[in-house]
Amino acid sequence: MKHRHLRYIIFFGTVVLAALFVVQLYWFQKAFDITEKQFDHTIQVALKRVADSVSQENAQLIEVKKLSSNFYFVNTNSQINPHTIDSLVKKELLQRALDIDYELGVYDADKDTLVYGNYIQSTMARLIEEEFSGKNTSEIPLQNFAVYFPNKTSYLASEMKIWLFSTFTLFLMMGFFGYAMYSLLREKRYTDVKTDFINNLTHEFKTPVTNIQIASDVLKNKYSKSNEDILYFEILQKENRKLQQKIEHILTAATSEQPLGKDFREIDVHEVIRDCAESFQLKITQRNGKLELALDEGQPTVFGNRELLYQTFNNLIDNAEKYSPDHPTIRIESKNTEKGLLLTIMDRGIGIPKEIQKKVFHKFYRNQTGNIHSVKGFGLGLNFVEKVIRAHKGKIKLSSEQNQGTQISILLPIIS
Repeated sequence: MKHRHLRYIIFFGTVVLAALFVVQLYWFQKAFDITEKQFDHTIQVALKRVADSVSQENAQLIEVKKLSSNFYFVNTNSQINPHTIDSLVKKELLQRALDIDYELGVYDADKDTLVYGNYIQSTMARLIEEEFSGKNTSEIPLQNFAVYFPNKTSYLASEMKIWLFSTFTLFLMMGFFGYAMYSLLREKRYTDVKTDFINNLTHEFKTPVTNIQIASDVLKNKYSKSNEDILYFEILQKENRKLQQKIEHILTAATSEQPLGKDFREIDVHEVIRDCAESFQLKITQRNGKLELALDEGQPTVFGNRELLYQTFNNLIDNAEKYSPDHPTIRIESKNTEKGLLLTIMDRGIGIPKEIQKKVFHKFYRNQTGNIHSVKGFGLGLNFVEKVIRAHKGKIKLSSEQNQGTQISILLPIIS
């Protein structure tokens, strides 16, 4: 994955999650406010009914005040029984399914002092009304009462289970996203180190392999005097070519992981094709085949990377040769068109079934039918080719028939 794409993913992912978090907090607060208003309304109605029950004569003077978020004061200015108030408050709350602890206080209306206080748990059975005994009602001062809900916030939160669940889920998503981005960045760093190592290593190997090839050619021409000597030199050259191919495969795999589009300059595509075809001539000739070039004399200059295009044509010719069972016949044509330089690589090999032609450009995909599975490779060749052509703002098209051959057409924009 390109660094730019990774930055975009992290940026937009963070923006989206932050927006979701802000929206969630906004609606959670709105829902909490609505739930609190409903609770306040229910409590005030319940306390008004309690006050009406104990002070029917002064019903017009009764007032329920909310002095704080969880403290409610009721002016009754009547003679009231604290135990009766306990019972009535509990009864009204149970009728409204409000299972919440509260503290009840009874105040002297004249002195505004607490004369009775009790903590009532929501699980306590309903209190039974008790009447005063041993006192004359004329001796009881006028009183008011208040109700305090110490656990109101937690109670309201428990009534918003779906909102708590959705908020918790969003926090989990944010945590997962953060961990995923951390893991992705760590893996990206390791991949970059690995790719740089493989790239540097293969480039270091290419020089001695090339020198071995040159030295073996010189020694073969100068010192081979017998068939046995020639055999040894051919074994040396054959194994050296195998090693060179393995290095090319590894280099292709490493290059396919890197951003393509660096070191672009004006290059002659025909020159690249000729150099690449020359390296295959001996191998194809040994198999009694032929490699034909029909290059148009028009303008073959494109803006690109010579090494990447060389590897691209190398992969295409190599595939055409490998998948041609006997006497490989390969033809490369070029033609200048209004849209650009059209390159065509044709062979008469075993072909590719239509149902998998779109899959051959996928990374690591290799067809396992016919004789294709007997050919060694990593399934990176055509995927790499497609990436290189796209990096050069070109197009690639594949057409094939089983047992009749394959044709790959490449259109590259030329420099006018």
